[in-house]
Amino acid sequence: MELRGAEVVCQMLKDECVKYVFGVPGNTEIPLLDALAQTPEITYLSAIHESVSMGMADGYARASGNVGVVLVHTTPGTAYIIGNLYNAYNAGTPIVVLAGQQDSRLQWSDPLLDSDLLPMVSQFTKDRWWVGHAQDIPMALNRAFKEATTPPMGPVFVAIPRDLQSQTMVSDAPPARGRQVPMAIRPDRESLMRAAQLLAAAEQPAILAGHQVPDADATSELVELAETLGAPVYTTAELPKLIFPRNHLLYYGRVPPLGFSLPGLDRPADVLLAVGSQLFKQLFHIEGPLIPPATRLIQIDLDPRGLARDCPAEVALVASPKTALAELASEVGRLMSPAQREASRRRLEKLKSARVLAREAWEADFEKDWDTVPIRPSRAIKEIAGALPPGSVVVDEAVMLTTYVEYIMEFSEPGS
Repeated sequence: MELRGAEVVCQMLKDECVKYVFGVPGNTEIPLLDALAQTPEITYLSAIHESVSMGMADGYARASGNVGVVLVHTTPGTAYIIGNLYNAYNAGTPIVVLAGQQDSRLQWSDPLLDSDLLPMVSQFTKDRWWVGHAQDIPMALNRAFKEATTPPMGPVFVAIPRDLQSQTMVSDAPPARGRQVPMAIRPDRESLMRAAQLLAAAEQPAILAGHQVPDADATSELVELAETLGAPVYTTAELPKLIFPRNHLLYYGRVPPLGFSLPGLDRPADVLLAVGSQLFKQLFHIEGPLIPPATRLIQIDLDPRGLARDCPAEVALVASPKTALAELASEVGRLMSPAQREASRRRLEKLKSARVLAREAWEADFEKDWDTVPIRPSRAIKEIAGALPPGSVVVDEAVMLTTYVEYIMEFSEPGS
């Protein structure tokens, strides 16, 4: 069956169960816009600016778990999305950005609004492609969806010249089911046992978790391991989605971007387990090693490039966080001696008691000057939190008040 390139794109979006395409109309996407208008299964949502459409796609993908799709207009549209593309890249959000590019027959004449788009997005995408022939559209879209949705997930970019969108071709689009790559990768057994031994024997273990934990639906496994160890759980400074229940008494907050800093511990952790996260992103330069020499590091990551990259790791596991955490919890529980179990229990009770005291101190601070005029930010957020119905969407853009939002609202539902 012969279809235009734009129709093939819409066919593949429909096959991928894409319901929405976000964008700002431009002349280099007219064939794609026409095809979308003839595809009732997909709704095109126009924004007032490309950065907004990119943010809409990012938010939709995070909230729904589906791929976000953005359609942008050649050089200006691509340039405008960079800020929110950066956010999506750091959050590991699965997004396919489609750019309508100038007619490929004009590439030697420097047409209006034209540039090489791929270098522009190279830092903030998992991969990127420029389609040179209409027959390559199915392969490009297949690769784009596969890369965006295969953990560790992230945004990808496909530039399709306007003339190729209108060219007819025999459609041979691969089915969506052929793009699914199971990633329940088990850790190396010998390395797993070494990690379990270190954690079982640790006197002050701590856990640092990143967005790969919720991406792998591994929050419950993380909770089980933390409770087995009696270990506080910290999350990365950037919180793209709920990593650990904030109302859990082992949740000790986000790690500030100030190097190795784990608030609430009596002494530095002797064993640190980092799961699916970059180690201690820094805002300012700090002298000395990223992690104290006495702290032994265990890392779990689906991407081997993230392991032993910033500092030496005692054990590095290339594995799914869900699989690795479940196996670690089982092995740690099996290996612990009675004395180690008792030490874990004491740590657990001490950490929980400290969190309760910290919570009471926060509450006392909130009550102080409660009736002050103008109203204090803490009271404003607490009043809002008390009035919100279940399932509400909260958009936090007040950077200086994020700590209040985090401690008062205490998101705990998976997917938050």
